[in-house]
Parts: sequence; C-alpha cells; structure tokens
Amino acid sequence: MAQLLIKYKSGDTEKVSLSSKIMTLGRTPANSIQVNDSLASRKHCLIKQENDVYLLRDLQSGNGTSVNGQRVKDHWLEDGDLIKIGTTVLKFVEE
Repeated sequence: MAQLLIKYKSGDTEKVSLSSKIMTLGRTPANSIQVNDSLASRKHCLIKQENDVYLLRDLQSGNGTSVNGQRVKDHWLEDGDLIKIGTTVLKFVEE
C-alpha cells in the first residue's frame, strides 16, 4: 500500500497510508488528510488510486500544487515524488 510521508515546516513528520481509492488533502478536518499549513487551501488536492497507480489532481487551489518542483494540475505519482502544498512537503512512497 502506498504512503505519504509528510514533513511540516515546523520539522514535525507524519506517515499516512493511502488506504482509500480517493483521498482529499487540505487545511480543514473534512479532508481525508488534513495538512496543517496556512498556505494550503481548504480542499487543496486529491489522490485517486486507479488499479496500481495513483493520480494527484490539484483542486484549483489558491497556491497550487507542485511535484518535484514543477506546478501540476494532474500528475501520475511515482515512488519518491515530492509533493509540495504550501510550505509542507509530502513524499509519495510505494511499497
């Protein structure tokens, strides 16, 4: 099962399993994964599992979503990709 390793600007880290077919990421608790970052949109992006691959989709966030330093709207994730939401960095890890 794929995971996100979340590293906050504060230095705190968190590991989250991508256990559902669609998981939303954003600032509010209504998301599957809450990103504690004032620069994250309320509903920032989502990760959708399709068979054995994962699609990251930006949800028209105010500050955008980057993968490996490039701003993206849609991106097929690969092991080791670095996702940036606001000042928060998330590493996509496939097992």
